[in-house]
Amino acid sequence: MSIVIYAIPLYLILIFIEFMVDRARHTGYYRINDAFGSLSLGIMSRSSKLVLIGAGTVFIDKLLPEARLWQLSADSVWVWLFTFVAYDFTYYWLHRISHSINFFWAGHVVHHSSEEYNLTTALRQTSSDVGVWLFSVPLLLTGVPVEVYLTCVGLNLIYQFWVHTRLIDKLWPWYEAVMVTPSHHRVHHAQNAVYIDRNHGGVFILWDKWFGTFQAELADEDIIYGVRRPLHSFNPLWANVQVWWSLMQDAWHTRRWRDKLRLWWMPTGWRPADVEVRYPLLKSDLSAFTKYDPDVDRPVQIYGMAQLTMNIGLLVYFLFYFAGLDSALLLSGFALISLPLITTGWLFEGRSHWWEGARLLLSWVLLVMASALIPQTAVWVFGGYLILSSLFYTGLFLLGTTGVTRASAG
Repeated sequence: MSIVIYAIPLYLILIFIEFMVDRARHTGYYRINDAFGSLSLGIMSRSSKLVLIGAGTVFIDKLLPEARLWQLSADSVWVWLFTFVAYDFTYYWLHRISHSINFFWAGHVVHHSSEEYNLTTALRQTSSDVGVWLFSVPLLLTGVPVEVYLTCVGLNLIYQFWVHTRLIDKLWPWYEAVMVTPSHHRVHHAQNAVYIDRNHGGVFILWDKWFGTFQAELADEDIIYGVRRPLHSFNPLWANVQVWWSLMQDAWHTRRWRDKLRLWWMPTGWRPADVEVRYPLLKSDLSAFTKYDPDVDRPVQIYGMAQLTMNIGLLVYFLFYFAGLDSALLLSGFALISLPLITTGWLFEGRSHWWEGARLLLSWVLLVMASALIPQTAVWVFGGYLILSSLFYTGLFLLGTTGVTRASAG
């Protein structure tokens, strides 16, 4: 089990503190709909990893022992230090490539699609990151113990959490010179021309300074967060597939077979010339930028936060008690966790609450079908969640105000 799981309570506490400071200072760094979008993507990312972990297990258990060049000791402090630094070096190059090539950007774009920047943005993670193993395998083949490697990966992620904030200004010069800081990472999340595709380091900013991708935060250049092709959705499933779907459409529509194949490996944003003309994509006008912020009624906001709170509890239970079950049961649990995130995201977009009603009915059907196969405690946990959700849904939408205001960006 990744140590990141044990950091979840700390994450939530720090998010709550930042949220309260934001409200007290009236800085406006938090929006409920955006925070829901980020946290729902974090939940889906963690639950999907449990479903997909089988492929990594095969590599670690079957192939790695035969392919190692050496066998380093987990008892050596130097092995830990080497792994921590070496992983951040490989992370820098993976991160840089994820901003440079269409195929890798399609998975990584999820993390950049928020138009806000706060601690919830740190948890806005993809469920389709296809590049991690390409950069993990060489380090494991050198003989780094798996447990050392996984712990260093977790520590790297935990470090990156705190740099996703606007409440901390620049730090001591010596620290800014070596380590990634909130100021550095704010630049990384910007879509301004001067900032874009800079500061890829996870823990150490030295890689960016050594390899020409460093950019300091400028006092006279206000950061505009997000991506040039805006997501305009709080649906975590669509956030994960939007760019993949766009690439597949471009590959289908372009007339040249050469373009159908090379599209995936071209620089980020590249499109075949014939597709660019026939199917232009709308991009943000940074000179008149407005955030995607549909106006919805209070019942939607209350229901969305209730769903998010309960879903975090479901995620923790799923990660601890579904590990080791067969793939069909893992997929059932993943569906029970993911469906409310999708339909509640639609509510925040201004869609009808009847989609949520249909989701609740489907979830009951899924639970009944799986009840004889999953642990009895899981039946009680998911059943209790569905009872509470049904009561909330009935009270807020069927008996209370059902008004959902459809609105565009503003």
